[in-house]
Amino acid sequence: MGEGSAVFLAGVNYLKESSALGYSDKLFFLQQRAGLNERVKTNCLHISLNFESKEQISNDKMQQIAKDYMARVGFGEQPLLIYRHLDAGHPHCHIVTTNIDAVGKRISLHNLGRDLSEVARQEIETKYELTPAAGRGTEQELPPPDLWALKKADYGRDETKKVITQIVNAVVQKYNYTSLAELNAALGSFNILADRGHEKSAMYGAKGLLYRIIDEKGNKLGVPIKASRIAGKHTLDKLEQRFEKNKSKRKILATILKQRINHVLEKYPNKQGFQEQLKERKIELLYRTSKDGHIYGLTFIDHLGRAVFNGSELGKAYGAKALLQTFNQLPQKQKATVNTTTSLNSKLPNPAKDDQNSYLQPVAPTHYLEILLGRMEQEHAPHLPKRKKKRKKRGQQTQQINL
Repeated sequence: MGEGSAVFLAGVNYLKESSALGYSDKLFFLQQRAGLNERVKTNCLHISLNFESKEQISNDKMQQIAKDYMARVGFGEQPLLIYRHLDAGHPHCHIVTTNIDAVGKRISLHNLGRDLSEVARQEIETKYELTPAAGRGTEQELPPPDLWALKKADYGRDETKKVITQIVNAVVQKYNYTSLAELNAALGSFNILADRGHEKSAMYGAKGLLYRIIDEKGNKLGVPIKASRIAGKHTLDKLEQRFEKNKSKRKILATILKQRINHVLEKYPNKQGFQEQLKERKIELLYRTSKDGHIYGLTFIDHLGRAVFNGSELGKAYGAKALLQTFNQLPQKQKATVNTTTSLNSKLPNPAKDDQNSYLQPVAPTHYLEILLGRMEQEHAPHLPKRKKKRKKRGQQTQQINL
């Protein structure tokens, strides 16, 4: 199987053998079990077990480890679906189950990671002679990698936690930014996103932060990593401290950047030439657009000066409105010149037509699409649908375990 696919390893504690389970069989049993207690809000649990990238783990061994781990955290008698994903640079599997037992009693998920999971992880690492997770990627004093040697995250080839740690450490420590949006502009250049979740989510309200890999279009890929679980622990609270600290250096950085932008704009006052020449000078220009494609702002990422600025912060002349007017004025001037000379020679070419592509076209909006954990070409791990009766919404809890 290729990248972006998954292998169904086992259906544990089902009435049929794993090889005989169809999609409806997997879903029905979980749904039936969860329905034994309709008062519970969270009735589904998803866990991912992640192994060091150099570990050579067969499907049988991974299945055995998954069953062992779930038994140690109190889910040994529950129906389990185990999938091995092949969509990242490190071995890992996903486990789906329900926290409603056979008599309708709720299995508590409170402090599951702190009280049971950590002990289970250590015991399993010893039993199966795995590389310990403790200490991997937690070297606080290691200097960030050379920014010029830093490459974009390549989901499916790079080990997720390792590449996120490298890029986040480098960008957070070396770039100047004063907001999460500005930091994400720099991180996005390396296919990384600092994600707070939806504004109405519990994570957002608790000031939680996840780092995750994205593709060139901004689509989220794979399993995210909690800010507190990577080296440096660049949580939202710590980032907000950096926002304030970075403000003292903005003036000089802005002055230098404006000089470099002016030099380009004088020679290339059109959208394509301006953007290409900025890129040659290690300046990335992002157009911020609305859902209908309207450009409402610009962001300059100075990879040489290692700073991120909104155009309006640099000055009125560097905002979206002013630069759009500059780009549109060039074809108008060329058209006026051609109209004056055409009477002398009707065979002269019309630059207004030849240069029509230099007009700034509306930029398509960027849609950050939510995708499922991994891409399963053969089968999809089922989830528990909402029940039709009027009752509180069911939810699920997700936990990532590094082994």
